[in-house]
Amino acid sequence: MPRLLLVTPAELTRDPRARRAAEAAKALGFGVVGLSGRISGEPPADLADVAVVRAGGEGRTNPQWKTGGEPRPDPSLVRELRGLYRLARLASRTASLVRAGRTLGRVDVVHANDLDTLPAAYLLARESRSRLVYDAHELYADFEPDPPRLARAALNAIEGLLARRSDVVVTVSDPMAAELSRRLGVEPIVVLNAPAADEHEPPEPGEEGPLRVVYQGAFGTGRPLADLVEILRRAPSVRLTLRVSRSTREELARELPPDLATRVEVVEPVEPAHVVEALHGHHVGLLFDRPLTRNAELSSPNKLFEYLMAGLAIVAPRLPGLLWVEKERLGLLAPAGDPAALGAVLERVHTDRSLLAELRANARRAAVERYNAEAQHAALASAWRT
Repeated sequence: MPRLLLVTPAELTRDPRARRAAEAAKALGFGVVGLSGRISGEPPADLADVAVVRAGGEGRTNPQWKTGGEPRPDPSLVRELRGLYRLARLASRTASLVRAGRTLGRVDVVHANDLDTLPAAYLLARESRSRLVYDAHELYADFEPDPPRLARAALNAIEGLLARRSDVVVTVSDPMAAELSRRLGVEPIVVLNAPAADEHEPPEPGEEGPLRVVYQGAFGTGRPLADLVEILRRAPSVRLTLRVSRSTREELARELPPDLATRVEVVEPVEPAHVVEALHGHHVGLLFDRPLTRNAELSSPNKLFEYLMAGLAIVAPRLPGLLWVEKERLGLLAPAGDPAALGAVLERVHTDRSLLAELRANARRAAVERYNAEAQHAALASAWRT
């Protein structure tokens, strides 16, 4: 049986894309082992038949992940020093991952998730003469507005060199693949961030009453709680369920204005295996990213495909990576960076229930037919061929 090594910078068993890769590999006849960093500080979750070795120190949650916020206006010198620190941290993480990876024995394929793990994966693949797959979830060097220039240049150079030395590059969408092709001189394979197909039809949330909207994901730069507050003020017919990773119900409840308390239900995150089920009972899945970076513009997040599988209509910003949602009549888009416009779209959906029913039916059908993890197995098999 061929062996596949999955490498992740944060807890592997809580990385949705890595979990799906593990399940696909097992279905394709691979034995799967994992090598995980601990930069998120999250505890492990259940993942059957995958032995995971963890390396490096535990990270801390950035306060911006709790409720979002504006980018820090650091002086240029501080920003550049922060970038150099990140490069040193990448070198330290690489050494830790390589040491731990050597304990796992020889593998046939090394699958590196994100640039954080690519140097270590490259070294491990060379040592065992394995196939190297680089899975670029993000435009790593453009993850924040106005990034440190020296660190950005160094990261782009490292990524370009090692991506071209990989056997194949995988990424999350066609727009991201086109951008990586232009930047790195490679031709990525696209594997969508889609969950496993769920053949059980989700229960209907009901036609009457308020529009039930859910945001299930994370906050951060370009995704602040303040934008959600503005959206709700412009959409009085909405009742929002808020399920945010790396935050708590108490922290979020403290930040919500008192006049919105009765319209927002803050709930705790669920285990990775239950994220689609947790969306049942809603009409609409919401995205509200601001286009502060090229990475945000091309984003194709896990929650989008989870919303589709749960049969939710999508309301989202009109970003280049999301235009297909409107083209396929799976949801409605509003001008990017305009919370008031997103609120107005939600009110339109609340008023036009026939449109809502059409969007929800299209979303569910598209997920079951095309946008599911099983439909990505052929692309992964091609990437891993040994």
